[in-house]
Order: sequence, then structure tokens, then C-alpha cells
Amino acid sequence: MKRAAAAALLALAAVGCGGGATPSERTIAVRMHYSKYVPASLTVAAGTTVEFVIVNDDPIAHEFIIGTHAEQLKHEAGDIHDPHNGPGEATIEGSKTTRLRHTFREPGTLEFACHRPGHYRYGMVGSIRVT
Repeated sequence: MKRAAAAALLALAAVGCGGGATPSERTIAVRMHYSKYVPASLTVAAGTTVEFVIVNDDPIAHEFIIGTHAEQLKHEAGDIHDPHNGPGEATIEGSKTTRLRHTFREPGTLEFACHRPGHYRYGMVGSIRVT
């Protein structure tokens, strides 16, 4: 009985302390309206897992693709029929909401963007500063 109680307390202590191995969690709402993102810039601490709640207020589909500027340019030049459903990627149908989880592992600058025809050039892009 004492061993079981000691094991349970040890397990609770390990979960409570986290040991630094568990990334922090954060929820960020992003709205798409008139082919723009609101907010258009974000700051996130390295090691944070973010659950994005992405609301598309427009009647047309948009994308939310996280990547470096170079990765965004590759998407822009890529196949317009790419479903963009890999890690850090989502397509959100018009008037719908979706959730996307992404862990920001290293400091740097990333973008989130839509690569529907003409949208990136129109300015449907935001920035993420990872500190």
C-alpha cells in the first residue's frame, strides 16, 4: 500500500514538474476576412505548441500554411491542386472553422500564408516571430 502511494506521488510530481521536456501550450485565434489574416503578426516562444483556431469568414476557401519565406515561395510556385494537408498546413472552406496544432521548435521568423491563385501576391500572408 505504501509503495503504491509513493509511486503515485512520484508520478504526480513528475507530471507537475514536467522536467522541461514538455513544451508549453497556447491557443491563438486567427480570422480570415476579406482575404487578410487578423492578426497578421504573432510572437511565440520557442518550444511552444500552439493550437490555432482558424476562422474563415469569407465565402471562399483559404489556406493557412506555416513555413519559412523560402518554403512559402515553393508553395506559391507549386501545384495549385496540392491539398496542403501536411504538418503546419490546412485548407479552410468558406465560412468554416478549423484547428491546427503546430510546435515551434527553434527561434526564427516564419510566415503563414494562403496560396490559392493570387492570394499570396494580394497580401494574404502573416508573420510569426519565434523567440
